[in-house]
Amino acid sequence: MLAKIELIRLLKRWEIYVALLIGFAMIIIQAITIYPENANFMNSAYIHLTGFDFTGAGSNLYYFILPIMSGLAATSIYSEDKHQGLLNFILMRKSKRVYLRINLMISFLVGGFVGAIPLIVEGAYFFTRYSTTNVPADLFSAGGWVHNWFYTSPMSFWWMSILIVFLYSGLFSILGIACSYVAKRKKVEMAFPFLVVAASFLISNYAGIDNLGITYILPPTFSNDYVGSQYFLIGIFLLGLLSVLLVTAFEGKRDEVD
Repeated sequence: MLAKIELIRLLKRWEIYVALLIGFAMIIIQAITIYPENANFMNSAYIHLTGFDFTGAGSNLYYFILPIMSGLAATSIYSEDKHQGLLNFILMRKSKRVYLRINLMISFLVGGFVGAIPLIVEGAYFFTRYSTTNVPADLFSAGGWVHNWFYTSPMSFWWMSILIVFLYSGLFSILGIACSYVAKRKKVEMAFPFLVVAASFLISNYAGIDNLGITYILPPTFSNDYVGSQYFLIGIFLLGLLSVLLVTAFEGKRDEVD
């Protein structure tokens, strides 16, 4: 029952729809900035897709903006309960651990879908307009982890790329939830996922290890170029998830509500 209530509350927030609009704006930018020869003279749906085509601005922007979308959509539910005085009332009916688990689950799902829906809609549009079997030979260079999978089964790889976005978008949302456990000011948690991604970008450039940059390894077209990026995708996700679960477990043991 609590999960349903929290889900309905999130779906009624205007921020979730702003996040979706931002996502759709990014794929529109991709569509209008794609290299004209790719857009007009190649009968392949994949050459148009955000994250697959490397000539359009959307393939960079979407994955850079993704943590902002997730932050807007699903990071503030705990903070709002805490600052509006609802948390004490809820904890009279549910244990804090149960409440926090429900918060994480709902935030993860909503954040994940907000990140994935624009890409799914984009795919549905281009898959009905262009061929899904005609695959450009030079879309992904040989040697990368994407190459063999994509050229063996392009549609299944596209769905895998959507799943990766869903998982990371959900992760960004629950990172914001974890931040809200300690943040004294409202809305700080919305910016936290973007700060994490920006930090990974700066660290990867400073250390000279591209695989540490989340924005480098999330887009398929760029991820394919970095050796071992698939392992970093898995490792960074698991590290982030474990961190959130540990912080949440600690928060669940605290009796007081700040």
